[in-house]
Amino acid sequence: MTLARWNPINDVVSLREAMDRLFEDSFIRPTAWTGMAAGGQLAVPVDLWETKDAYHLTADLPGLTPEDLEISATSDTVTISGELKQEKDVTNEGWLRQERRTGKFTRSFTLPVQIDPNKVEAHFTNGVLELAVPKAESTKPRSIKINATTSENNK
Repeated sequence: MTLARWNPINDVVSLREAMDRLFEDSFIRPTAWTGMAAGGQLAVPVDLWETKDAYHLTADLPGLTPEDLEISATSDTVTISGELKQEKDVTNEGWLRQERRTGKFTRSFTLPVQIDPNKVEAHFTNGVLELAVPKAESTKPRSIKINATTSENNK
């Protein structure tokens, strides 16, 4: 049996490498700050919350019009997609700074209970998309009436 000596320097080096990767991913290539999601698509910020009867989704989409957006819904999924287009009259040599992102985006959300895709409502105001996604009637709790009989009624 061979004994291996423990060298604490090896653990420190691996911790340093892990920290280097963390800082590199966070500051050198910050995908969340550049507005790009994994796969090179734009990251669109979205809020999604649930109420008793529906799910509600709000997405910030500045610079778009309702015609630039496509919304689809199935029994358990809502998808928003569109494209932010680049300024037309600027050549590559003319840019001094380009921080606004352009390109296509798609965001899909699978919801925990079935929804009614025929009743989804969308409102778009000042670059903010608001969706109301009603839950399917079959998933909502319903009140059951109890038919009670007394022993006197059975005689």
